Amino acid sequence: MQAELEETLLLQEEWTADNTEAMQRRGVLVRQMIPQWLRQQLNEPTSTAVMSDLAVEGRDGTGRKTEIPWTRVYSARRSPSATQGWYIVYLFSAFGDRVYISLNQGTTRWEGGEFRPRAGEELAARVLWARNVLGITWANELALDISLEARRSNLGHQYELGNVVAIEYPLNSIPDDAALASDLRRMIDWLGRIYEAEETSLTIPGEPAAEIADALVAIRQAAGSARKTGQGFRLNTAEKLAIEKHAVQVVTKHYEDLGYSVDDVGTKQPFDLDVKRGDIHLSVEVKGTTSVGAEVILTSGEVNHHRERFPNNSLAIVHSIELNRSDEAPMATGGELHIVSPWEVEDSDLIPLAFKYQTGLT
Repeated sequence: MQAELEETLLLQEEWTADNTEAMQRRGVLVRQMIPQWLRQQLNEPTSTAVMSDLAVEGRDGTGRKTEIPWTRVYSARRSPSATQGWYIVYLFSAFGDRVYISLNQGTTRWEGGEFRPRAGEELAARVLWARNVLGITWANELALDISLEARRSNLGHQYELGNVVAIEYPLNSIPDDAALASDLRRMIDWLGRIYEAEETSLTIPGEPAAEIADALVAIRQAAGSARKTGQGFRLNTAEKLAIEKHAVQVVTKHYEDLGYSVDDVGTKQPFDLDVKRGDIHLSVEVKGTTSVGAEVILTSGEVNHHRERFPNNSLAIVHSIELNRSDEAPMATGGELHIVSPWEVEDSDLIPLAFKYQTGLT
C-alpha cells in the first residue's frame, strides 16, 4: 500500500484530463491496486454490526481524468454513492505532495436534474456534529483541515469542507503498511460510531427531521424497498407520542391563555384542536418536532380539511423540543411555538413522499 500511494502521488505531477499512459497507470492504482489492499484489510472482523456491508471503490474520472482521484471505504447501504452519507476516503493532492485518509461525507446533492454543492454552512454544521459524536477536538497526528490545492476542480474544495478528521501522509514520509492498516482501523471505528449515531440522533444537520426520516422509512417498507437502505426508525412509538402530546399541551395552553375554549379532537378528526371564542371558530393543526421545524408531515386528509377550512384555520408548530430518553418513559419538554393563521396550504409548499398506483388489476 505504501508503494501504491507513493506512485499515485508521483503520477499526480503528470496530471492531465487526457487519458495518457500516466493517467491510465494512475487509474489502475486508484481503481484496482489500492482497493485490493483495502479489501484485504476489511476481511478482518469489525467491532460493530453496522459495519457488516463495507465496500471499496476508486474513481479517477470516466473519460476525462479528474484532478483529485480518490479511493473510498463505505457502507453500501448508508453511502451508496460518494455524494451520499459518510465514508473514509483516500484523497490525493493536485500537486502530488500529500495524500490524506479522511473521514468525509457526500458534499453534493441531486437538485433540479444536476449535482449541486452543499452549502459551506451546512457542511460545517455536519462536520461539527460528527466531531462531537467522536469527541474529537485536536491532536498532533490528526488534521481537522485538509488542503488538496485543486486548480480546476470545485469538488476538491468541497472535500476540504466535508472533512471531519484526517491523517496526512506527505510524499516523502508515507508510513509502512502496518501503520497504514492501523490508521485505517481507527478510521473504520470512527465511521462505525458515526453510523450508529445516525440511527439514534434526533437532529442531524442537513438531514430530514426525525419524523420525516421515519416517514420515509415507513414508505420504503410499505413499498417493499426497505432492504435497499440500512436506515431504521429514529423515534419509537413512545417517543413520538411524547412529542405529540407535549406539542398539543403547549398549543392548548397558548389558546386558552388568549381566552379560547379548546377541544382536542385529534383522534376523531383530520385536525388536532377545535378552537372557539365568540364568533371565531378555528381548526388548528399541531405539529411537534425536535428539529427547527422547517418541514413537517401532512396527510392528504389534513391537507384537504385545511383547504376547506381556510381562512378559519391555523398551523401550530412546536419546534426544537427536547426529548429525554434516559428514563424508561420518554419525556418531551421545551420547544418554541410558531403559529401560521390563517394557514393557506399552497401546492408549491407540498412535496409528495409517495404515490398510490392503480394497476388496473381486479
